[in-house]
Amino acid sequence: MKPAKIRFKGFEWEHNPETLSVINEDNINEYKLLSGISVTVKNSSKCRVVKGRGKLAGYDCLDKFNELLKLRSDSESGILTLPRQKPFYAFFKKLELLCEPCEDVITYSFEFVEDSKRNYTVDEKIYHRVESGETLWDIAYSYSKDINVLVELNPQIIRPDELASGSRVRIC
Repeated sequence: MKPAKIRFKGFEWEHNPETLSVINEDNINEYKLLSGISVTVKNSSKCRVVKGRGKLAGYDCLDKFNELLKLRSDSESGILTLPRQKPFYAFFKKLELLCEPCEDVITYSFEFVEDSKRNYTVDEKIYHRVESGETLWDIAYSYSKDINVLVELNPQIIRPDELASGSRVRIC
């Protein structure tokens, strides 16, 4: 089975980053009452923050980094797909070059922030473009989906073990 890959707006990481953290946090405030008693209140959840660090390698690593820079400069949110997570809309907040680029290796870090308005107000269909040799089981694993859910969402698929390269599979 192929390992799950990170994807954002058509860019797919060839190799997942060395580190990846998904931060889910709540807004919790403490209020002091006139009586001297403190009350802790959970107001709401903050947007998810995704941070990571990795390397781009190969003769075209600088081209890949520049492609990420171009994506980062776009002010619109896009669908972010992470291993073992449901895809969600996010803004590409930060991309940092961590060392001088060698001839064929670049070390970088990145940060995405969830676009809470799009994730809670829009119910959009998300599709995956099939790569050569992929099966429906590979795709289900990549998106942490039950295979039966993908079968129901894609009645056009006759053989889950033989998908046409370039075809689209509905994820949700």
